[in-house]
Amino acid sequence: MTDTLNILMFSAQFRPFVGGAERQAEKLSKALVAQGIRVTVLTPALAPGLPAEERDNGVIIRRFPLLDITRRLPGVRGLGSFNLLSLQIQIARAVDRHIRGASVVHAHMAGSLAAFVAQSARRRAVPVICKVGMAMAGGRSDLTELARVGAGGPRLARSMIRNVDRWIATTDAVRQSLTESGISEQRIESIPNGVELPVEPGQSLRRGAVRRFLYLGRISANSDRDVPTLVRAFDRLADEDADVQLSIVGDGDLLGAVEALVAKCRNAARIQMPGQQAPETWLSWADCMVLPSRREGLSNALLEAMAAGLVCIANDIPANREVLAGGGAGILTPVEGEDALLHALRSVCADSHFADRIRQSGRERARTTYDINAVAARYIRLYEQLKSRSPTTVERRLC
Repeated sequence: MTDTLNILMFSAQFRPFVGGAERQAEKLSKALVAQGIRVTVLTPALAPGLPAEERDNGVIIRRFPLLDITRRLPGVRGLGSFNLLSLQIQIARAVDRHIRGASVVHAHMAGSLAAFVAQSARRRAVPVICKVGMAMAGGRSDLTELARVGAGGPRLARSMIRNVDRWIATTDAVRQSLTESGISEQRIESIPNGVELPVEPGQSLRRGAVRRFLYLGRISANSDRDVPTLVRAFDRLADEDADVQLSIVGDGDLLGAVEALVAKCRNAARIQMPGQQAPETWLSWADCMVLPSRREGLSNALLEAMAAGLVCIANDIPANREVLAGGGAGILTPVEGEDALLHALRSVCADSHFADRIRQSGRERARTTYDINAVAARYIRLYEQLKSRSPTTVERRLC
C-alpha cells in the first residue's frame, strides 16, 4: 500500500535553479513525504559545489554530473546529434544507479532529458508518468516543443510518447494539446498544480480596498508576460490615486527594458523593482496580484496569491480562465488591454466590498481545487494504480 511506494522524481533542474516547475516539484515531493511516501528527486548538478546528496523534510535530493557539450562549446556547429547521444548515455547511467526499488518514475516537463529517463525506466519495467505544464497557441506544449529540438527532436518526442504510461495535464488546455499530439484520453490524467494553504483558514485574510499591487514572476521573453502594459496602466491609476503602489518582483532578460519604462513614468517613485526575491514576503505585502500573461501553463504565483487572500487580476487566456473559474474567483482582462486593465485596477481600489468578494472566492477556489495535500493524494492513487501491475509494451504503444 502507500507505505511501500517509492517515487523517483526527475527534474531537469532543481534548486538552487528554481522556476515554476521546480517549485512545484519540490512542493509536491514534500507533500508526498508528509503522507508517508518515499521520494527521491534525481536532478543534474548544474553548478560546481552542489552536494551530491541532501535531505530536506524527508525528501532525498540526488544530483549527478552531466556534461552538455553544446553548452561547453557554444557556437560550434554539428554537435547536436553527438551531444544527444552523450546525454542519453549519461542519463541512462544516472537512472540505473538510482532506480532500484522505485515504484514509479515521475518526470516534470517533457524535455530531452526526461525522454531519456523514460527510456531507461522502460528498460527496467518501471512505470513512468510525465507532467506537462505548458500549453501554447496552436496546440503546442512542452511535448511538441521537444519535437522541435534539432534533427533528433521528432524521434525523441515519439520515443517519449511510447515510453510514458500516464501523462499529467495541469489544465484543460494542456490536456487538449496532448490529445492533439496523438495521445489517447485513457493515458491522460488531469491533476493541477497544488498550493500550500494557510494553517488557519482565516489567517492573513485581507479586507478593504486595494492599495498595493504586485507582479511576481519572470521578466523575460521566454515567460511572455506583458509587464509593460501593467506599468502603463498603473501609471495612469497613480495619476488618480495618490496612495497606490506597485511592486514588480522578478528578474530576466527584459528587466532592463522594464526598468527603463518605469523610469519614464510620471509616478515612478511608487513603482519598486527589487529583483528576484522570495515570494512569501511580497505576498504578505500586497493586496492584489496582477498576472499579465500572453501564455501560461498553470501559474504557481497565481495559486499562491489566491491562497494568501489577494485579489487576483489576470489576462483572459485559457489557463488563467480555468484557475479563476471563468472570472468567478478573480478578474479577467484582455491580453494587452491597457484600458480594461486600468478599469480593473480602479474597481478594486474604489470598491472594498467588491474586492472582499473576490478575495473570498479566490481563497475558496484555492482550498477546494488546488490544495497541495489533495493534489498529492490524487498522485498517490495514480502511483498505486500503476504499481499494482507491470506496464506492458502493448499498453505503452497505445496512443
